[in-house]
Amino acid sequence: MYPIMNCPLNRGAYIIANISCMVKAAEVAYSGNILNVEINFSKIHFTVMEGKFMKIVVIIATLSLCLFSCGGDADNTEENNDSKMTVDTIDLSENMIDEEIIECLYSTVEDYGQIGSKEQLISEFGEENLVDGESWYAEGTVRIENTVLTNPENGQVIKYLLEDDGNTINYLEVNYYIFDENFEIQGTQAVSSEYGVSTGMSLQDLKEWNGADFRFFGFGWDYEGGIFEEEGTRIAECPIQFKLSFDLEIEIPEEYRGMYSDQVFNTADDITQGAPVLIDMLTYRPAEE
Repeated sequence: MYPIMNCPLNRGAYIIANISCMVKAAEVAYSGNILNVEINFSKIHFTVMEGKFMKIVVIIATLSLCLFSCGGDADNTEENNDSKMTVDTIDLSENMIDEEIIECLYSTVEDYGQIGSKEQLISEFGEENLVDGESWYAEGTVRIENTVLTNPENGQVIKYLLEDDGNTINYLEVNYYIFDENFEIQGTQAVSSEYGVSTGMSLQDLKEWNGADFRFFGFGWDYEGGIFEEEGTRIAECPIQFKLSFDLEIEIPEEYRGMYSDQVFNTADDITQGAPVLIDMLTYRPAEE
């Protein structure tokens, strides 16, 4: 039940309106938030503030009004309909509103970086959408447990690398290619970052985004496609790390096969011009941002 609010009339009298609103929010991020509300007789405007996100929800609600006054004429009635009642803050609690929590939408790398533990992954997406596994790094010398999420809403596949406790998330990886258990390509996904890069982005587009040439390792070995972070470049300043690869869905033209090596190449080199190279993986470590 909302607080009793007074609304001034022309004759100096006051209407005390007890408003009972049955509201089903179109979108509410979290319970316990404080909402600013402006109420007129047709609309309710909610502004929800949570961290760095703001969501404005405009809700059309049925208002049941019981108006009591000392009397009035048609002019006063018309003016009353145009009146506004403003409540600066309303404490959104379980007792005031039977709210439906809408799941936060996940689409960017940073969105998925908000997940801090395997327990939270299960809570957000359901255990049926998670697969546990392991990843090997440093030429097969380092083993890290992982949990792979397939987002049931959009099909995006995100790999979470876990700490030794098997629950805390260390960092996440997003790959362009989606493989099956036999390492056959099942599809691709363009997952973006708030910084303007995405999986599947071409080498030429990445160079333009960076605003300068950069160096990277060749392909066909454990550290393939690693990019050197040159000081002062956007690549160095971005908290997302990139890994390059050849386009695995085409036959690599002969003139580019010399890039299969552990050599260092530069985007200014002749051999890299027009090369079918793209961002194969984004790595995000939220704790380091």
